[in-house]
Amino acid sequence: MSFLIRAAFWLSLVILILPADKESTTDAARLSTSEAMVAAQATFKDFTSFCSRQPEVCAAGEVALENFSAKARYGAKQLYLYLDGDEAEQSASSAATDKEANK
Repeated sequence: MSFLIRAAFWLSLVILILPADKESTTDAARLSTSEAMVAAQATFKDFTSFCSRQPEVCAAGEVALENFSAKARYGAKQLYLYLDGDEAEQSASSAATDKEANK
């Protein structure tokens, strides 16, 4: 979850730095820096209290994130073994993984 928050933060900063088309923005769409900071603080406060309001959604998200991270670790390990080229270690690792899966 923290990865997604960090990624969203950095992506937002990149988008804020990019120039906007002056013809496509209206006067109503302009926002002062102080207004943007107040809105960001309110959003952060709402975001931090989300799990207290929706605990079942947070629990489901946590399980999904754990599954995703386990798959990412396994994929990275398999990629490392493939790129390393050590087939004996790769077969031993897959045998150990199969043993754990059968328990």
